[in-house]
Amino acid sequence: MSDTEEVEKNEERKERKPGIVYLSRFPPFMKPAKVRHIFSQYGEIGRLFLQPEDPTVRKKRKKSGGSGRKTFTEGWVEFKDKKVAKRVASSLNNTTIGGKKKSYYHDDIWNIKYLPRFLWGQLSEQIAFEKASREQRMRTEISQAKKDANYYIERVEKGKGFEAMEERKRKRNEKEIQEKHIRSFKQHKSLEETKKTEPESKKTKSNETSKLNTSLLSKIFTSKR
Repeated sequence: MSDTEEVEKNEERKERKPGIVYLSRFPPFMKPAKVRHIFSQYGEIGRLFLQPEDPTVRKKRKKSGGSGRKTFTEGWVEFKDKKVAKRVASSLNNTTIGGKKKSYYHDDIWNIKYLPRFLWGQLSEQIAFEKASREQRMRTEISQAKKDANYYIERVEKGKGFEAMEERKRKRNEKEIQEKHIRSFKQHKSLEETKKTEPESKKTKSNETSKLNTSLLSKIFTSKR
């Protein structure tokens, strides 16, 4: 290789700066290997990152009878040449994926945007930041869930204590009513017994008076003789 060819090749390398395109959505269950295969047809691909869906979403879908396969929500594709990246974004945005008509992704539409002056290092920082934010949010949610659970348990325990107190109060009231009824019954019975004994007492006194009068008369008549 001549010196001229070497210089031209070095200049070409200098001009070939990488460019990154952003994909705001992906066809369901499309894998990174498939994405790389499709875009490599337009130019040399560098790095590739696809954002997996939230595990809770996947779990809910699987629980409701849907597919448990892994899917992705968004992604970034790095082309070795930013000119290619610009061309791909402008030509494929809002177009069908195409390919074979029987292909699972044939009628899905690309949503692609070129990111000017965006470097892969920035993406790494963004991903790390989002990951840290998700972890922090998850820790906060777990902490809040624990607080809610403890509050619920505390309310339940207080409720049980209140119910026990009400039960004791109810039993105490029942006992007081029962004792009051017994006292009332005894008083009523005593009153009836008093009423029954009064005539007998009067009769006894009357008999005693009659006997006294008879005795007195007897003495009077006896003395006259």
